[in-house]
Amino acid sequence: MNDFSIYAADAVKIQALLQAYRQSTNCEYVLLSHRDGAVIAEAGEIEKESSTLSVLCTASFDSAQQIGMILGEPGFQAVSYLGKSRSVYISAVGNSILLMQVYPDDRLPKNIDSYSTKLVELLIDAVPAFTQDSSNNLSR
Repeated sequence: MNDFSIYAADAVKIQALLQAYRQSTNCEYVLLSHRDGAVIAEAGEIEKESSTLSVLCTASFDSAQQIGMILGEPGFQAVSYLGKSRSVYISAVGNSILLMQVYPDDRLPKNIDSYSTKLVELLIDAVPAFTQDSSNNLSR
């Protein structure tokens, strides 16, 4: 269960960062979610329910983490999927947050790792709670 809250001012910062990122990278949709599957913020539109995507994003990322551990690589930081009309990139923001990006087309931007890393840095700078242990409780 999501065990921290985000200040209203932080929510405004998060939304602005996601929207600016989406526009600058031609990303169709960006979803920021807690590792428990709760939606924190989203930018853009997608025809599916964001809460369902959030839960599946978490399951997918956790599965990749387990594959990495079996292969002796416990540090997988991102997962990507390439489809015919959309591509998805999922990465970690601290220990408790995941960032899912949906791009139109059958490939991801060439510098997706760099773009995503920069957004993660900006999110962490804007909302330090993202790097705190998820057992910490912040109030509004």
